[in-house]
Amino acid sequence: MDKALITSNCIPLPRRSVIITGDDFGLASPLNHAIALAHRQGVLTCASLMVSAPHASEAIALARELPNLCLGLHLTLIQGQSVLPPRYLPHLTDSQGNFARQPVGAGLRFFFSPRLQDEIRSELAAQIEAVLHTGLTPWFVNGHLNIHLHPRVWPLVLELTQEYNILGVRLPQEDLKIALGLNRQRLSYKLAHALIFAWLVRRARSSVRQYGLKTNDHLFGLLNDGQMDESYLLGLLPRLRPGVTEIYCHPALWSDAQLRHWMPDYHHQAEFAALLSPRIKQALIENNLELSNFQRL
Repeated sequence: MDKALITSNCIPLPRRSVIITGDDFGLASPLNHAIALAHRQGVLTCASLMVSAPHASEAIALARELPNLCLGLHLTLIQGQSVLPPRYLPHLTDSQGNFARQPVGAGLRFFFSPRLQDEIRSELAAQIEAVLHTGLTPWFVNGHLNIHLHPRVWPLVLELTQEYNILGVRLPQEDLKIALGLNRQRLSYKLAHALIFAWLVRRARSSVRQYGLKTNDHLFGLLNDGQMDESYLLGLLPRLRPGVTEIYCHPALWSDAQLRHWMPDYHHQAEFAALLSPRIKQALIENNLELSNFQRL
């Protein structure tokens, strides 16, 4: 037998784990049921719950029927509604309890308005407690539009993970070279987001270690958001590096008014089809990729 073959067979392959997450769980009924089906019949392993979203109660009921679905909390401070009544959040929401719709403007206000800190912390704690009140366990946190990494929000998130014994957190730094190799559309958007989140994640990694939180090593879904279809995933999976990669998406059975309002350009049904695709399941096997979740970390 060839000596090189014997040597290669004795060297274990680098371990590559994949977490596949459905975000915005609770936002819309067709998204809720797509996440449930993609977990039961496909490759989806986690879901990020928006606990104050219009269809959160349906998402919670579905999660109770899916004991192996790893549930996380999609912390919301933008483009959504608060858990706390607006009288407790006079600087954070309007009189109806709605957060700001524009991420840039909201981010600047968070940064330059110290009086917002107490309101943000109270609201984030209320969102965590709302999930715990259901009897479900949130194993990880992330943020709607990744707001959890905002320099004024991140320290509060770290404190709350310790206070409520939440073990995992998403770090949304994407490999720009791989992302552009697969799809070069929206080039300026991808370059800007890659630079911003590379800086934010670099700041966050040391504190993740300090607080003993579990996190992903790599991530995809940030730069090609709303277009994580079968073709893209088939190109992506062979390129994944050793370690834990989180891939997040927004699947739906159809696009209802809520989804069209917030994500008019997202290919929800194509993302759902990818999660059930036999070709994706086969690609995971052929590339020696192990499905995982934040609880297993």
